[in-house]
Amino acid sequence: MQERFRRGAYAVLAMLTLACLTGCGGGGGLSSYTSFLSGSPKITIAPIVGAPPQVTKELTQALVESGAAHNLTLIPGSGGNYTMRGYLLASNEVRGAKISYIWDVTDSQGARVVRVAGDETVQRSGGDPWSKVDSAAIRNIANKTASQLGAGLPGGRSSATPVAATAPPAAATRASTPPTAVTATPRSAGVLVTPVSGAPGDGQRSLTTALKKRLYAGGVKLANGPATNVYTVKGIAKLSNASGGKQSIRIDWQVLDPNGKKLGTVSQQNTIPRGSLDGPWGAIADAAAGAAADGIIKLLPKSS
Repeated sequence: MQERFRRGAYAVLAMLTLACLTGCGGGGGLSSYTSFLSGSPKITIAPIVGAPPQVTKELTQALVESGAAHNLTLIPGSGGNYTMRGYLLASNEVRGAKISYIWDVTDSQGARVVRVAGDETVQRSGGDPWSKVDSAAIRNIANKTASQLGAGLPGGRSSATPVAATAPPAAATRASTPPTAVTATPRSAGVLVTPVSGAPGDGQRSLTTALKKRLYAGGVKLANGPATNVYTVKGIAKLSNASGGKQSIRIDWQVLDPNGKKLGTVSQQNTIPRGSLDGPWGAIADAAAGAAADGIIKLLPKSS
């Protein structure tokens, strides 16, 4: 049932994306780029999740063009031996707006054969991080993606060193830290990550598990339960309705000291197709946790 629902969500996104590709003007579209290359891996580009329509349209075309340079045939819609699903997400950082991406490529049986990821930093936007994403940034994302795919798929060709994979944020991420006096901090006995509340689908389990993995990978000592001098991370998800058949999801990660005092909150927010997270979160949980982990670690004492 959940899988059927998720396929339905992708189908809706596909219709929206294809409608834009065929009805938004701009001349000949993508048809001139979709001819099959002899002997090259043929990859269907599934609807890209998380990016505005204009970015999705331009990135799809850029992926097709960049793929050809790496002996890959990327096809919008259908017709490939593999399927590539992408998650593009944005966050405001100190150095500028960061657009991060994660791509999962699966075979005809649905088994994942390769995952590639990375990010692109653009000029500081001061607001919506998507507003400063220009054609150059989109081409860079497409080129880095195609390079990694070319290195990871049989028959592909990489002309550049693959970019180190990093997980993208699932939404614009902000860490807020109330001003506090600098005091000596006793050595932490670990960090307890409590089950995420309010998340639809399997979000409670998958988000909690993904964050534990990210924190552990970042050198954080995890606690199995309440104990003396244990810090706590609480995840709270909230869905609200948005226009155009979409929903807004917000995740607040609260960091509490052993006395229950809030040290700060890492907040994430994004707009998604309505109901698209009612089933398995999959790579989105890992993306959300990966985006939140750095901010959470900064709020924790170094001895955690």
